[in-house]
Amino acid sequence: MDLMYFFKLFATVLFGLMLGFISSIPVGAVQLEVIKKTINGHTKPAIATAAGSALSDFMYGLLALFGFGHFLLMKDFQISIYCLGIAVLSFLVYKTFREREYMLSNDCPIVYKKRLSFLTGFTIAVSNPGMIIWWFVGFKLFADLEMFEVITSQIKFLFVFSGAFGLGLYLTLEALILHRLQGNISDKILFRLNMILMGILIVLIAYFIYKLAGLVLGFYTFG
Repeated sequence: MDLMYFFKLFATVLFGLMLGFISSIPVGAVQLEVIKKTINGHTKPAIATAAGSALSDFMYGLLALFGFGHFLLMKDFQISIYCLGIAVLSFLVYKTFREREYMLSNDCPIVYKKRLSFLTGFTIAVSNPGMIIWWFVGFKLFADLEMFEVITSQIKFLFVFSGAFGLGLYLTLEALILHRLQGNISDKILFRLNMILMGILIVLIAYFIYKLAGLVLGFYTFG
């Protein structure tokens, strides 16, 4: 392996990391769950949630770039995925509402299990089929750089892995920073933040319902 090829592989990793960071910046359901867990004093489950999300996006990236993207954009598939997203987000709203009782009384401690948190992050991310488009766009930008004459399967894998790792890294860093700031936030502010996060989750549910309705109506009108 010559030095120039190694440099191109390194640039591929950097581009993937940057893509992952950018895709994590908009506030979504996974980020809200990471924030909520961290401000409630459960940093490890928050990081587990980030890891689950990264694995889901890694899976979507592999499927998109290795020939399954068309299937993932089919209406039947997306209808099922949006239904799953509505169910998962509704559960998170219910759980956040129940946690409000603890924050008001401090009688029953909030418990987050790392394995369940990992599964939660994975499921939430899976319920966002729009990530497929993001992978297509990101890979098109990468291909336009023309660093390689032929983009092999190994390069595609490295690109997807770097992007998913960057996404998980951003969420993990967010959790660690919030953990450091947690001691400076009063219980009243934490309670209000939880309520705000619950409100944003409800908005996301409404968005998912809107997308689902559009798909279903389009399916029955033109399908």
